[in-house]
Amino acid sequence: MTTEAPQTETYESFLVADCGSTHTTVVLFDMVAGVYRLIARTAVPTTANAPWFDVAQGVQQAIGRISEITGRKLLNEQGRLIRPVRVDGSGVDHFAAVASAAQPLDVLLVGLFDEVSINSARKALRSVYHHEKDRLTLSDQRPPHEQVGAVVQSQPELVLITGGTDGGAEDRLLQIVESVGLGISVMSDGQVPEVIFAGNIKLRERVQEILGEYATVQVANNLRPTLETEQLDDTVRLITNLYEELKINELPGVQELRDWSSYPVLPTAHAFGGICHYFAALQKQSILGVDLGSNSVSLIMAEPEHVHVSIHSELGTGHPVANLLDMVSIDEIRQWVPVEISAAEMADYIFNKSLHPYILSTDERTLQMEQAVARTLISCAATAAGSDAHWPYLGKRRTPPPFSLLLARGSTLANAPRPGQIMLMLLDALQPTGIFSIALDRYGVLPALGALARHQPLAVIQTLEAGVLSDLGWVIAPTGKGQLGKKALDVSIESDRVSFEGEIEFGKIEIFPIAPGKSAKVTVKPTGRFDIGFGPGQGKKMTLTGGLAGGLVIDARGRPFTLPGDVADRRSLTRKWLWDMGG
Repeated sequence: MTTEAPQTETYESFLVADCGSTHTTVVLFDMVAGVYRLIARTAVPTTANAPWFDVAQGVQQAIGRISEITGRKLLNEQGRLIRPVRVDGSGVDHFAAVASAAQPLDVLLVGLFDEVSINSARKALRSVYHHEKDRLTLSDQRPPHEQVGAVVQSQPELVLITGGTDGGAEDRLLQIVESVGLGISVMSDGQVPEVIFAGNIKLRERVQEILGEYATVQVANNLRPTLETEQLDDTVRLITNLYEELKINELPGVQELRDWSSYPVLPTAHAFGGICHYFAALQKQSILGVDLGSNSVSLIMAEPEHVHVSIHSELGTGHPVANLLDMVSIDEIRQWVPVEISAAEMADYIFNKSLHPYILSTDERTLQMEQAVARTLISCAATAAGSDAHWPYLGKRRTPPPFSLLLARGSTLANAPRPGQIMLMLLDALQPTGIFSIALDRYGVLPALGALARHQPLAVIQTLEAGVLSDLGWVIAPTGKGQLGKKALDVSIESDRVSFEGEIEFGKIEIFPIAPGKSAKVTVKPTGRFDIGFGPGQGKKMTLTGGLAGGLVIDARGRPFTLPGDVADRRSLTRKWLWDMGG
């Protein structure tokens, strides 16, 4: 008689690098007492730029620091990753990497009408980091020879051609395509762009004939087969593949990371989108993600069955921040500063930040300017994303559709001195509605978890349960308008620390303490003018868990709200909101 030897429980460790445009972050996940935990995390300045031009160096530096923190040898004498784990405990089983350090894809847009085909093309392009270098449309007043010159001068890496409904007019788009062909024909071999045609299906062969002699032409489904129909998925797939091929895979030093890696190197925004989608599927709820980065701002709207990624490479807290002055007035930015700031001082701060993205706010004044810029950046990104995704209007402003969780990341948010400042920045910028919680990726691990989610779901869920996110608290934000000082909602809160029953006046934002990890029974009943997501005047009973910012924030400022026109009144009001939020 024989018996099987008992099987030894096995587990695997994971090291994930996030190669950003200003910092490289590396995190180590491993098993502790039978469950996965975040073991160590470190960040070093990026080595993607001069004088290194090698992202692997930054990753090696960060891994070296993790070895110092943990006492665990991870690199061999040649600086290469030890994997899998050795008998002596050195090394790691799996490595993964995400990257946002690659330069954006330079794109030339070609189409018929800005408000139709070009608009759809821009939506598709927001799936990757990109810069729109120029566009050629019917409204372009330049003569043909100048259009040809524009093609050459823009030096695009991708020409995205769209326009024309299926079976519609052909000649006008072909005339523009011929100008593109002339421009490409005089380019040297190293400058020839990739071409994606996503227009009228009847023109596919003609476009191939005109451009195929000079460039590789890929064909996608028509972005606008009819004026009323939009289909982005096929074009998004081709653009994403092209970005990974031309940008991620060509990032200096990335080949070494690919040699170490068990999985493909992902764009950071896509990895963040992956973890947002993971939350949405897990909770069977809608999730909103905000990534306020140095070289881009990304918004993610995730549903259980779908995720929409909107990347805005023209925005960011670092080098691109100066672009903000081309999008909004300086007064729209400094309206959020609760102290007197001149237009010149605000502009100087923005230009200085663009030139020196690493500088930190060292006093209250520069911190308030930094946070005013952050509000405006997120607001601009949300305006564009909302237009793309057809978010509902509240007044003249688009607002995110209802969601249950807001996931936020970015150094400006993570480095804010007090949690209330983080929540207020997000509430001011997005003006979201309904009942939702806010969690902050303070340690910058969400893209790493997103890279692992599809392959190692157990490691991800156990790490999240261990508390790697900072739960800031819950928000109740009703829609509606009322009279300042008059009742907007009745609220009852029962917990170990607080017992409150009363009314919340319109125009106020109030915070109620619920200890982190502790629960409270909350009953909210709005008046007939206000709606918390269940219809005007309809209330809700719920049990909520406390967070770092105090527990529960009731934002009764109305949706949408606007700031007073009078400068003194505006500063007084923004100061009061900051004070009320503990900022």
